[in-house]
Amino acid sequence: MDDKDQRLSGEKQSFFIRNVWLSPLFYVYFMSVLLALGMLYVHRENMVNRNSIPPDIQIDSIYNAPIKEAPPVQPAPQKISISNLLTLTKAQLSQGEKLFKMDCAPCHGVDGKGDGPAAASLNPKPRDYSVTTGWVNGRLLSDMYKTVSEGIPNSAMVSFAGALSANDRLAVIDYIRANFGDFPKDTPEQLEAMNKKYHLEEVGEKSTAPAQIPLGEAMMQIEEEGILRAKVVDYALSYISSHPSDRGSVIFTQVAADRKRALAMLAGSGFWSKNESDFVTMVSMDAVQNGFDPRVAQLNTGDWQTLYSYLKGIFATTGKS
Repeated sequence: MDDKDQRLSGEKQSFFIRNVWLSPLFYVYFMSVLLALGMLYVHRENMVNRNSIPPDIQIDSIYNAPIKEAPPVQPAPQKISISNLLTLTKAQLSQGEKLFKMDCAPCHGVDGKGDGPAAASLNPKPRDYSVTTGWVNGRLLSDMYKTVSEGIPNSAMVSFAGALSANDRLAVIDYIRANFGDFPKDTPEQLEAMNKKYHLEEVGEKSTAPAQIPLGEAMMQIEEEGILRAKVVDYALSYISSHPSDRGSVIFTQVAADRKRALAMLAGSGFWSKNESDFVTMVSMDAVQNGFDPRVAQLNTGDWQTLYSYLKGIFATTGKS
């Protein structure tokens, strides 16, 4: 290498030393790299220590653990004392009055004369409790319990065994016997016979508790109920069509945009049959969806009462009210 080349090489080295090694920016860069390497080392150490300690809670065990269902709480059965059946209490009569007005008065009337709002369309007519003749099962408490529990075939009197507990059925009967006539009293032997037939002292209200049934059987029941409901709707349509001059038929035809849908809605719910105000609310709330014309809300009080009684009577003959 000649002198010229050596001189150029020295100048390059001198330039690098002055402008790089001795530059403040170089040392700032160098310290930044060291700081980053140090932070990386500390982070790795923390991760190693953290992963080396087993967690106190195994998350998988939480999601995979079987969930145990709590057993259903069954209410204690309320026993019935046969020896006290003829002893009336204020609580029993109060409960009976409430149930009678809700479930019985639409047909039998609030005074038990058989003149409820639905009575006009029923055949045979509802029982007038003040009349002592013509009772199918009789007027004893045990006879009336049979009627309420089993119903009367070929009439609007349906069984209330699935709707009212044993005590509630007895409360209704007590209210009727205390307010609507002079009824004969059962002998101890007759009450005991009723007890043996319906197992009143043995199970009390427990006999009305809903039983669990297999899914297949439940689906079959639902299907059967659907078929029955369709038959009820067909019957109601046929009845209305065959009685075009009835005032109730005229009103229904005027306000039902879709008669089949309207009747299916009514057949699918017993809510409306409790009283006229519930019927008006149910029909008016979503008239179009329920198959009625929106003008149904414009009916006057008399027309509402006529329509309610008319439809109540039709469905009562099928046991769907």
